[in-house]
Parts: sequence; structure tokens; C-alpha cells
Amino acid sequence: MAGITLPAVAAAVAEEIPKIFDDALNRARDGGASTIKDGNPTSIPGKIGQATARSACRRYGANPGSFPANRQVRIEAACRPYLDGLNPGDGPTIGVPFEGGQCAQLYRMNGAVNYEVFIGNTGGTSNPSQTVVTEYSLTGPIGGISFTYDTPGPFGNRRWIMTVGTALGPVIVRSVLNPITTNRVSKAAWAGAFEIVPGQSDDCGNPPPVVTQPRPRVDPTGPSFRFNPSGDIDVDLDVDILPDGTINVDIGTGPINVDLFPPDAGGDGSGGDGSGGDGPPGDVGVADEDAVQETDEDGTASGCGGENQVLGGLKIEVVSVPPKANQYSPGIYRGAAYIWMGVEGNLDQDFGGSMLRSGQFFLPEKNNLTCWEVKANNGFKLRVTPYYKEVPE
Repeated sequence: MAGITLPAVAAAVAEEIPKIFDDALNRARDGGASTIKDGNPTSIPGKIGQATARSACRRYGANPGSFPANRQVRIEAACRPYLDGLNPGDGPTIGVPFEGGQCAQLYRMNGAVNYEVFIGNTGGTSNPSQTVVTEYSLTGPIGGISFTYDTPGPFGNRRWIMTVGTALGPVIVRSVLNPITTNRVSKAAWAGAFEIVPGQSDDCGNPPPVVTQPRPRVDPTGPSFRFNPSGDIDVDLDVDILPDGTINVDIGTGPINVDLFPPDAGGDGSGGDGSGGDGPPGDVGVADEDAVQETDEDGTASGCGGENQVLGGLKIEVVSVPPKANQYSPGIYRGAAYIWMGVEGNLDQDFGGSMLRSGQFFLPEKNNLTCWEVKANNGFKLRVTPYYKEVPE
């Protein structure tokens, strides 16, 4: 009788990994313990599968941009509980960046810049801050606040330059100095409010929430490491993330490609492609030309499918951009849109709008979604074309 072979173990590991990530996604919804963070598998494929999943999470944590935009929300949800156990506070955040500042009048800033000094390669931060108060010289409505890195000055100080978007264009308000020359500022944010000239009112509200991206952390293990948790397992494990968001796993038989979120993972469609059912390859539905919208004065466009229609996706085009819009590279805008997809009254956020190019297509993350909403960031104007698929009665 043939015994257990290494290729059979490798195949079992590859089959186990998507189940581990599907479990992590489900636990992310209900807040329970997940195999990646808390599991104690007893089988050899289970132990190697958990180690592989943790390695993939560390690789994601070291470079969150290594996963394509349509998978970043899922890998973030699945991995963050485990990553928080390694380095708390590195995950994404979403919130109003500051209070007020949206009326067409003069403001001043009153608050502080809080910044972290990153120590070493894998951890340790200090949190100094500097108070920022300006004169009445910023013309509203106020847009985003950004920080850019500057090369060391003549005395070796490393600087972050704070730039504020105003109705008259970007204004450099203050240089934030880091006096520790052997380390570097790893994160900077401004906390405070925009105050107006006394005697005027400010009833124009706050800017839209801003998503702060996950902070990278070096993976101390690396993609290749020896996995020897006990006497029954001693292998060289190699885990590589590919540009399409899948991973290659090698335990000595050669790389095996594994899709962490295959379309058929999970009975509730949580790992699916959101297509609303089986269809031919590339089926994202049909553009509803009658439902094309440009964002209105409030920066919003929204809609729902008709009877027996599910959402196939959203195409978002950039109609106009604010002066000096932040770009990752030419034509790829940072924080241009906020995107939600779901059902009427219950919409889930898709964080893909944090990196947007004109004409980009966004796929729903779950099956059977029907409604959507897009909100343009300050200064942007967007055109949204929904795609719907017909579902047989």
C-alpha cells in the first residue's frame, strides 16, 4: 500500500489555505477567533497551512500595496487581527481629518502636528508633536492636508513638509522637524480645527472622511524560512505574493499557486468575485447608459439596479481634478473617491477609491449586491457608469 507522499502533503496544504482565509474573513465579521491568529491545528497540512497564511499576512503587512486593489480589503480584514498581535496600531483608519473649514471665507489653523519617530527596522516609536497656529490667511473651503518627505538639511535634520489645500491652491504651512538624525519620521498627522475670523459663522460642515492606509512593517522572517514547530514537521517553507494577489507556496515540491479568495470559497459568497452568479468568462454585466451619473454639488452619485438585476461593477471616470491633486504617478490619483456597494440601506465600503485612475472598474466583493454610492473627494468631479447583470426569475 502506498504511503503518504510529499506531493500529497503539498496538495493538502494548498487546499487548506483558502479555507483558512475564508474562516478569517467570517471571523472578521463576527469578531471571533480565527485560525490565522488563534488557531491550534493538529494535522500536518493544517499546521503548514496556518504557517503559510501567517507568512502571507506578514508579506502583506510589509508591503500592503503588493495586493491588487480589489483584494486589499479582504486581505486586510483577514490578516489584521494577526498583524495587530505583532504590531498594534499599524492598520488603516477612517475618519474626518479635521473640523470645519468648508465655507468660502478666511480661516486659521489651531492644533498640533503629531508625528512618530520610527526606531530600527521592526518597531519602537516615539510620539512628539508641534503646535501649529497660523494667521487668518487660509481661504476656504479647505481641502486635504498632506505631508511630504524632504531630504536632510545642512544639520542632518529630516523634515516633513505640511501642505494644506485651499480655495486658492496649496499652501505650505509649516515644516515639521525631526531632530533625531539616526531615525526617521514614519507617520505624521494634524489634529485640530480651522477657526474663522471672529464675528463670522461656520455652518458648512466638515470634509469627507479620509482613509489612512496601513503602515508597512518589515517581515523579520522573510518569504523563505525553516518551519520546525515540533518534531513532526521540519520543512523549508517559501511563500511569494504574485501581482494578481495569489501566492506561490513551496514546501520542497516546487511552487504551487494558491488563490486565497477563490470564487467558490465559502457558502455565503464571501470569497466570491461578486458577480451575482455563474456566467461566461469576463462577464461583468452590461453598462446601464441611462443610469450614468456625474457627481453632484455634494460630490455624490448613487443608484440601484432594477428588478432581477444585480450589480456587476462600477466604472469611474475622472472628469476634473483639484489643483495640485496628489498622484501616486501621472494619472493615478490618491484619495479621489469613496465607494460603497451593497443593498438598499446597507452599503459596505470599497477602499479602492484611495488609488484611482480614470476609467477604472470596480468589482463588487460579494454576490447579489444591488445598490451603490460614490462620493468624490474635495475638488474632484467623477462620472460613474453602473454595470448590471440580469438574474433569471
